[in-house]
Amino acid sequence: MLRNTTLLILIYMTVLSAAGQELNFSPDLVLGNRSVAYKHLIKYSISPKLSLDNLTLFDTEYEEDTNNIYFVRNNISYQFNQKIKLNTAIGIKNPGAFCTISLGFSSKTTNFSFAYTAGSTYQKGFSFEQSLVLSYTPNLGRNHSGYINLLATANINSNGYIRGLQQLKIGIRKEQLITGLAVNLDQFNNARKKLQNMGVFLKYNF
Repeated sequence: MLRNTTLLILIYMTVLSAAGQELNFSPDLVLGNRSVAYKHLIKYSISPKLSLDNLTLFDTEYEEDTNNIYFVRNNISYQFNQKIKLNTAIGIKNPGAFCTISLGFSSKTTNFSFAYTAGSTYQKGFSFEQSLVLSYTPNLGRNHSGYINLLATANINSNGYIRGLQQLKIGIRKEQLITGLAVNLDQFNNARKKLQNMGVFLKYNF
């Protein structure tokens, strides 16, 4: 597992150095008590209304491979107006391939942003999937701002709550660099299986 952790850190540093200016790219690394988690979001605007994005997450434990978490989603969005968009996505996550169609609503001010998405996901059966992202960046002066970010998702089907996660980050931002404390919580199969990871994070917005 040390090899996997080292590989994740090397990938993270390589991506940081190789990122170009054409894309909106946000890599994120969490060093926690249970695992190392790497995540990135890449966005590309084809036109004012049409955009592509890739969200990738890989969470690997220090000691074992039994609870590794992976998520890769490629999404295309059509923006109806400044607040509402239609999304369609394909990808792979525990335990396999999936596809999703959803509607998203978002609102943004100078220091606060809110995004809610809901739709249908097919992965060995249909489920209702929803996600919430909240971000607050109060100005602290001297080119610094606070950073509070919450991501929460839930998949529900006829059998109940099949998959969910919550990721909370609290830190300090200076220009594009953000660092602080992170808590990642994951639930599977009506929360019969739960995973926790708490530690520090490093994020950079290109």
